[in-house]
Amino acid sequence: MAGIKYSEKETAILNGMISLIKEGANPYRVKVSDIAEAAGVGKGTIYDYFKTKEEVMTKAIFYNIRNEIDLLTERIKSKDGFKEKYYEMLNIIVENLLNKFSTFNMLISAGRLPDFNIEQLHENCEHYVFNHVSIIDDKIDDLLALGVKEGIIKEVDSRYYQRMVIKSSLYVFGNYLTMRNIYKNISMKQAMDYSYKLVIKALN
Repeated sequence: MAGIKYSEKETAILNGMISLIKEGANPYRVKVSDIAEAAGVGKGTIYDYFKTKEEVMTKAIFYNIRNEIDLLTERIKSKDGFKEKYYEMLNIIVENLLNKFSTFNMLISAGRLPDFNIEQLHENCEHYVFNHVSIIDDKIDDLLALGVKEGIIKEVDSRYYQRMVIKSSLYVFGNYLTMRNIYKNISMKQAMDYSYKLVIKALN
């Protein structure tokens, strides 16, 4: 994983935390001793690398998100053409929202999102939040460049606008998935097609 480089023991600890959550443990009730056991290290080793259990949880979540981004990037890269890549993004959203082991759903199942330490996030923002947003923007830019090259969408002056269109269309599709009981007359395929249609119209 590009970005922050973790030692072998740090990686084991972060993976240990994620594995506990995936096994159904509530991250807010997990003890440091539980993390140590899952990571295969001594309890004292945790504090050699992390100040608190909350720091382990925060970094583990971002670590897992980055791993997921890397995997999703490879999936999109394997598809040919603007339309195929866009629909793969939609498929990924479906899988993640329906997958109880996705980072987002793991946190929601715990009952709430984590209380991130703002000072800690600020200290590492380049590697965490801003870094992840930058990676996603880069992938969207690649998609947009391909769409222009294929003549499917037009080049415009504002790349921010183009990104906003893609992100908004994906967000609305995600909203459809979480509220399908309200949109019973709209099939999954129709929702995907409408999402793609929105992008094409907005970017031409």
